[in-house]
Amino acid sequence: MSHPFKGSPVLPFDTVSNPKPEPEREDVHKALAELPEPWKHYKWYYSTCPAAAEMDNPKEDLHEFLRGYFHLKSADWKGNDPRPLKAWEAKELAKLPHYYVMPLGASMRQAVKISMSAEDPTTVSRLSSRWLNDQDLAVYAQEFGRNGFQGGLNWYRVSTNPSNMKDVELFAGKKIDVPALFISGKQDWGTYQEPGVVEKMGEVCSQFKGTALVDHAGHWLQQEQPEKTVELVLKFLRDTKVDSISH
Repeated sequence: MSHPFKGSPVLPFDTVSNPKPEPEREDVHKALAELPEPWKHYKWYYSTCPAAAEMDNPKEDLHEFLRGYFHLKSADWKGNDPRPLKAWEAKELAKLPHYYVMPLGASMRQAVKISMSAEDPTTVSRLSSRWLNDQDLAVYAQEFGRNGFQGGLNWYRVSTNPSNMKDVELFAGKKIDVPALFISGKQDWGTYQEPGVVEKMGEVCSQFKGTALVDHAGHWLQQEQPEKTVELVLKFLRDTKVDSISH
């Protein structure tokens, strides 16, 4: 849901002794930083040491930051018009919103503030109240204020470091072999943030049941459109049960 599976690692089994070298690929992070408007990718920013402290503080503005972050990644923000990217290249990635590809010198708080500068707070609060009201958001603000963001950001620190991902190579070539359905919001850039991944899920899932994009939902699909999400999940479970009985 909301984050397509890219497949297990591919290791060079059964290679010839002198394989042809792979063509050089763009260092996308260097290229992003060298664009006329310099950028950086949020996953690699989240992996840096200062990221957590920059998100944790100041604590008194945490509610405002989280409200902006949730709004920008929802269907309520008019800036979300996702479409497939052509390649994992700087000029293509630069098309992503600031919450995915950030101004080079900005923290995530600053990136969110830039995008929120043209938004009316009253309108944002009214729209968000349908799926994440201020009382519920206050719980998030309280807990992140108490515990900080580092625990969540550790996922990025692991996933962007090849040394930390060596254990995953145990699953090289393995597919998801249970029935799988990918569900995402139609206004969610997360579906396309890594070019080609969602389109190839049928190759990495042996019993892939397709993709369902729900309109009027962004990254927070199960909160923005809970009834539709439950409907899709129940239909998937019913259909999967029928398939298993018939076989």
